[in-house]
Amino acid sequence: MDSQGQARALAQQTEGSHQTDGGSGSCWLREPDSNDVNDIATWLTEPDINQWFDFGQGRQTLPLLAVQLMMQSGRHRLRMFGPAGHKVASGLVAISDLAHAFGTASFWVLRDSRRPACSDMTFVASTTLLHEAFATDRLHCVTAWAVDCNVRSRRLLERIGFRPVGLQRDCHVMRGSRFGRVLYDLLPADLANGSGPPEGGA
Repeated sequence: MDSQGQARALAQQTEGSHQTDGGSGSCWLREPDSNDVNDIATWLTEPDINQWFDFGQGRQTLPLLAVQLMMQSGRHRLRMFGPAGHKVASGLVAISDLAHAFGTASFWVLRDSRRPACSDMTFVASTTLLHEAFATDRLHCVTAWAVDCNVRSRRLLERIGFRPVGLQRDCHVMRGSRFGRVLYDLLPADLANGSGPPEGGA
């Protein structure tokens, strides 16, 4: 998968899930396990979800095997998230196309709006993952993009701290219509604090 294909938008389990304060609620964040593979692949078969994505060469779905390979690859940092008190994940935040030589990567997030949520859940999961990636992977710049009509994703990215750096016009197709993509980047100093690190984290 190329870096542009992975730079898409709309958000480490060692001993149990991290619990993260989410203001009026709280959420957990953990590495995906074998039970999550089907969820991710199923989400990406749904047109209401996959229409916002591009996994390279116009592919908007990922087969089960591709999800498994992504989970095992050192080029991706994936985290499932959900509200405290619910074991089933409500979404996925991801850093993809890690390029350690340049300190770059791309960010994307997927959330199933039909599953339980709490206040600021996607924002908290996103900022927690990004803080972890900047610290652990020594990243200098993370990119993302959102379809120009996807107001919710654009607001999330800008709240996280991503800055718009351009518009790629007429390049994304959804249901027979063409749209632009707003391009973003994020430096460590731009990243919002969110709610702070997860309990037990650094």
